[in-house]
Amino acid sequence: MGILSQLKDKVTQYIDVYIKLFKLNFIGRTASLLSYFMFAFIALLIIFCIILFTGFGLAEIFIALGLSRLASFFAVVGIYLLLLVIAVACRRPITRFFASGIIRELTKGDEEDEAKNLD
Repeated sequence: MGILSQLKDKVTQYIDVYIKLFKLNFIGRTASLLSYFMFAFIALLIIFCIILFTGFGLAEIFIALGLSRLASFFAVVGIYLLLLVIAVACRRPITRFFASGIIRELTKGDEEDEAKNLD
């Protein structure tokens, strides 16, 4: 009876350690992914501000060139629409870029584990 209870204790201990390791890996990957999303969100916010103030600057340049204020803002909107069409036309490379970044973040721990196992 003693051997079976020791075996049961060892199996229980192994399962407990395995569950704790799973939780730690999950927390690590989730934190890594959330940090990547936060970085992307901050970058998008900064890019939005850059685009907004660039638009105001372009409008002022068009006004200085002799267009009315309304026509210059419509010209800037036209430029933005052209950039939007180009972005939609190039959506596959853009989505692949972001997907590869997310996959890289999710599998970063696996590469380190494989390198340790090979050594």
